[in-house]
Amino acid sequence: MKLFGTAGIRGPIDSKVTPELALNVGKALGTYINSGKVTVARDARTSSIMLESALISGLLSTGSDVVGLGPIPTPMLAWATNRLSDAGVMITASHNPPTDNGIKAFNENGVEFYLEQEEKLERIILSQSYKRAKWNEIGKVERFNLKNEYINAVLDFVKHETDLKVLYDGANGVGSVIAPYLLREMGAKVISINAHLDGHFPGRKPEPKYENIAYLGNLVRELGVDLAIAQDGDADRIAIFDERGNYISEDTLIALFAKLYVEENRGGIVVTSINTSFRIDRVVQDAGGKVYRVPLGQLHDGIKKYHAIFAAEPWKFIHPKFGMWIDSFVTMGLLIKLIDEEGRPLSEIVKEIPQYPLIKKNVRCPDELKPKVMEIAKNELKKKLKDEIEETLTISGIRLNLKDGSWVLVRPSGTEPKIRVVVEGQTEKRMRELFDMAYGVVSNAVKSLKSP
Repeated sequence: MKLFGTAGIRGPIDSKVTPELALNVGKALGTYINSGKVTVARDARTSSIMLESALISGLLSTGSDVVGLGPIPTPMLAWATNRLSDAGVMITASHNPPTDNGIKAFNENGVEFYLEQEEKLERIILSQSYKRAKWNEIGKVERFNLKNEYINAVLDFVKHETDLKVLYDGANGVGSVIAPYLLREMGAKVISINAHLDGHFPGRKPEPKYENIAYLGNLVRELGVDLAIAQDGDADRIAIFDERGNYISEDTLIALFAKLYVEENRGGIVVTSINTSFRIDRVVQDAGGKVYRVPLGQLHDGIKKYHAIFAAEPWKFIHPKFGMWIDSFVTMGLLIKLIDEEGRPLSEIVKEIPQYPLIKKNVRCPDELKPKVMEIAKNELKKKLKDEIEETLTISGIRLNLKDGSWVLVRPSGTEPKIRVVVEGQTEKRMRELFDMAYGVVSNAVKSLKSP
């Protein structure tokens, strides 16, 4: 049994992320850190208080002390863990539907547990070898409100005042307890929507992908704002619309920040995930830097391995100079600073980032068939593209980088019964040809294995 996925433990509260599991994770973490201090926070989901209570009970039973921070964003929990404790836990399912919840552990540096740390925690849970405190050594709980301190820390890092007009969409998540106040402290004129906490997510689905937030484009144009910012349920993800109401694609935003950091440092390493665009490589290489790719959910492992100056995957950005965690609040502050310093609207700034046609589509596939489907797909794709392949990456599925700058990615979803197919081409025609071929290979593999 494997508990941890690409972003901690996540799943339905009635079958996977139960109070019993939360209790055991608390006991395991308290055992792992040998009764140290743990910061604990939660998102606004209806089940989060229940899971938080169970997890804290487990921690206290090992003699660990708890710093309770209540409903706050994940980036703030990471920041507080780095300042206050030996480990941290966020109760959240991030952008998943309201029926789900999750548990994400952080080490003393505010970094999501590395793979080897998750494995140790999992072994303790599976072996049930928990530390037990005596009656007079049970841990204690302290409650703190550190919102103003966190906002001030971000302000001190960004060092910028603005008069931009900003539309903010909080997805009824915990980002709403920080973002509007941070933006106003920067001097921005803020219009907030979906900014009250509600675990049913009545305003929209919590994942800030384009189809869930497309309405923001019209609102931008109607309200005449300079940009729109959308977050997910726990506010580690961020999505952006420019002043014309155009959605800025995830890869464009990554490339924009990567370019900025590499130019400032006159070189350096950028880490990004396996599913991101070649436009990132192009701007980083032109600025004198280098790109390394890692599996989704392992940016922090990549920073550690490659000593990166910046790391990002779609919607998630790590700014190592501020902290080694994903932080959407630093991202929004630095983006506003960039717009002001450039003296141009965002739509003009992103024109400097090359654009290539990209398509993503899923093929439904039972979890038990995924290994065989991936093996077939790998062999077929390498055979069909053998004369065109420049680089083969197998860190998460298979990605074939081709000599003309196009690429094909086929990878199994870590959370759903699907195989994901992503293709980018240097032209629309090239993208379509490669996609039809790759999607066909995967679809046919699934069909052949399903047939009796």
